[in-house]
Amino acid sequence: MLDDTCSLWSDGLSRENYGTSWRAQLKTPWGAAHLDRVALVDGPHIVSSAKRYDLSLRLDGRIRRVLGIGAVFTAEAYRGRGAARELLARLLETAVTEGQEFAMLFSEIPPAFYERLEFVPVPLTEWVIEVDQKRGGAPGMLVRAGDERDLPSIIEMSALRATGARLALDRSEDFVRFNITRKRLLSGLLPSGARTTEFLVAEEGYQAVAYLVATEQDGRWMIEEAGDRDPAGARLGAILQAMLARHPSEKLPEIRCWWPQSLVPPQLTVAAATPTQEVLMIRPLRDRLLPLPPLTAAEVVYWHSDYF
Repeated sequence: MLDDTCSLWSDGLSRENYGTSWRAQLKTPWGAAHLDRVALVDGPHIVSSAKRYDLSLRLDGRIRRVLGIGAVFTAEAYRGRGAARELLARLLETAVTEGQEFAMLFSEIPPAFYERLEFVPVPLTEWVIEVDQKRGGAPGMLVRAGDERDLPSIIEMSALRATGARLALDRSEDFVRFNITRKRLLSGLLPSGARTTEFLVAEEGYQAVAYLVATEQDGRWMIEEAGDRDPAGARLGAILQAMLARHPSEKLPEIRCWWPQSLVPPQLTVAAATPTQEVLMIRPLRDRLLPLPPLTAAEVVYWHSDYF
């Protein structure tokens, strides 16, 4: 399966490092319990394969177990025979027997294929943001590298931000640790300097009160996830100002994010907002006759770090 999918989803890793990253993800506490790969086989041959995630979703105020489906791939020799549809049908059937209530996936192809399987799109927005640089240097606020001690505070900030949303992942400490580990693995296994990952927190009274996980590649930043105890997000904006102040002579990066529309730090302005290229889709498993009430992008909190 890794041989088949490396050219599509390795993000530039060599085949060896693609395998190293996958094995390392499975050794994390969350990955060991919530992630695997499955395949439809014909004797010794892999016909179709996918990643399978066991996720927790907050939907309309209730926590639901969700099957996450990623990296659906059919070998070239078996394409056009319904192999992917058969694999997905078996995944959905197994999910029902294991007590999962919904299925979610990201479509990198036109979503019509998955719509025929009763999946419906969830609106997500990608923002391009600009940061009002603080003249005279970085803000007078302690910003340091994040670490394990900050995870409880991060979970509190995530839960607070998701409170007003109709759809958001229910994020545990292990899940956040897994996401940060994935980003660091990719940065560490690519050639030196090709990509960097930063995990920063703003601290008050020895406690993280705002945080940011961002990746940088080819002069672009992607805010993978972020949070702030302040509903307005002013300390989060100050973290971004501090990051930019460290590189005063460089060309300003393009900064992108999948940002909750309720979080607009005063230091930020939105330069552009477009639907994400990757289409998040969802369908119920048990109550299939009960349609999912329509969602708007403003009702969804979904970070780029949560993309699977």
